[in-house]
Amino acid sequence: MLKRFTWKENEIHSIQLKNDLFIVVQVLKAPYIAVFNLKSSNPDFDNEQIDLNVFESFGVCMVLKEFLKKCSFGKIKNFKPNLNIPTPELFISKDREQWGKSSQYADHELIYNLVRIDPITGDQGIMGNEIVKYNIDKKEYNSSSYEITGYNTGYEFVRRLILSIENERWIDPLKELRLLGEDNYPLKTVQEMWDAGVPKY
Repeated sequence: MLKRFTWKENEIHSIQLKNDLFIVVQVLKAPYIAVFNLKSSNPDFDNEQIDLNVFESFGVCMVLKEFLKKCSFGKIKNFKPNLNIPTPELFISKDREQWGKSSQYADHELIYNLVRIDPITGDQGIMGNEIVKYNIDKKEYNSSSYEITGYNTGYEFVRRLILSIENERWIDPLKELRLLGEDNYPLKTVQEMWDAGVPKY
């Protein structure tokens, strides 16, 4: 694993998800990364020469720098970065009026909004981001490509990547749990993940 890590746009990293499963991520403008549906049992992808411009990213999300440092196995120098990946601007966010009062509401009463995060100024927090659409339809937006605001980190992030790669679709169990109250996916505990070959980060 990397001991030193600098967030550098368009660098490409190999992420170890399991003992024999490595995937490709491209670092974008902080704190975003793009994930590609490319996998290998070899962390350097057998030194292949691959141009990521011919692939669409699997998904783009916010990631905490310190965790990306932990889970990056190393840089992939033979890959050419995709320079046409847009930074997302629309996100799903809890309602600011209910912030800190969640316990006062039943799950079906919790409101989620569609908000805009300016890629230049960054996340302004639940009180500062512009609301684009108030009280969204949870089922409709659960199946959408919009991310939930906040950083992806820890075993929840690794689990998300494993499920996405293995099912070949962009999955966010935490988003589904928040919006629908359901988590129908495996690897729910850290022990289950370790047993499946996930490194002990």
